[in-house]
Amino acid sequence: MRAGRWRRVGATAAALLLMTSVAGGCQVGPAPPGPAEIRTGPPPWDAPRDGVSYIDKAGFERLPLDFSGPSPYTLKIAVSVDGKPVQVPAGIGVDRVRAEQAAVHTHTADGLVYVEAKTTAERPTLQQFFTLWGVKYDGKCLADACTSLTATMDGKPVAWDAALTPNAQIVVSARH
Repeated sequence: MRAGRWRRVGATAAALLLMTSVAGGCQVGPAPPGPAEIRTGPPPWDAPRDGVSYIDKAGFERLPLDFSGPSPYTLKIAVSVDGKPVQVPAGIGVDRVRAEQAAVHTHTADGLVYVEAKTTAERPTLQQFFTLWGVKYDGKCLADACTSLTATMDGKPVAWDAALTPNAQIVVSARH
C-alpha cells in the first residue's frame, strides 16, 4: 500500500472515532481525581498526582496554571525528619492534567514556594502547605514523626499553622 493511501485510511479512522465518541456521549478529558489522602508514613513524599483534590482539601480556590495574583511572592521551606533533610518536591499545589493550581505551589524541588493569591490580604498557612503536599502536619506530628516538632520562621519559633509571609525562611523539623 502506498503512503498516501495509509494517510487517507488513518484520517478516515480518526474521523470515525471522533464522531463515535461525540455521538456515543463518551467523556472527553481527564479522569475524575482520586481522593486527597494525607500520608503518615516516612519520607520521601512526592507531590500528589491529583493536585485538585488536595487544593480543595486545603481550602484553596482552583486557579488556572497561568494565574499570578496582584502581589506574588516567594518563600523557602526546609523540612527535616530525625535530622535528615526531606526534599520539598516540585508540583505541590499543581494539577497539570487539569491545568489548575493553588495560590500556594512549588515549581522546583529546592523548597522555593510561590504564593500567588487573588488578594494581598490572603495569607495562606504552613498547615495548608502540608495539606497541599498530602503530608500529616497537625502541631504534634509531621507524618509519623511525633517527637519534638518545631517550626521556625527566620530563626524564630512560630506556631505550626503560621501564615506564609514574603521572603520568609521556614524550617520544620521533627523526630520519631
